[in-house]
Amino acid sequence: MKINSEKISCKDVENFLQPYLEGNLGSGDMKLLLTHLKECSECMDELEVRFLLHEGLNSLEDGRNFNLKEELEERLYQSEQHVLMIERLKTSAVLLISALLVLGAVQLIFSVVGKI
Repeated sequence: MKINSEKISCKDVENFLQPYLEGNLGSGDMKLLLTHLKECSECMDELEVRFLLHEGLNSLEDGRNFNLKEELEERLYQSEQHVLMIERLKTSAVLLISALLVLGAVQLIFSVVGKI
């Protein structure tokens, strides 16, 4: 569910929350979601409620202690780190491709100059 925008609406966030909690949200959409959550306390409150239901019930069934605030903060931190890693990989790939293109162009120039 890719949104072609730098910002998403609260209605879009509602559609992103369940895939996010299930670990099924792509990094581009995750970046949009995280940005929105930092700016919108209402959507952050909604995430907290859904996180409590999603993770809290699993924790209770497993007999684990559950700290909503800490676990949600950790999930959001890990998501931000994931988004940063993806962005760095994309930047590195662009730089590598650019370097290879320049190297290929230099080799082509030298081969043409060598034939003259």
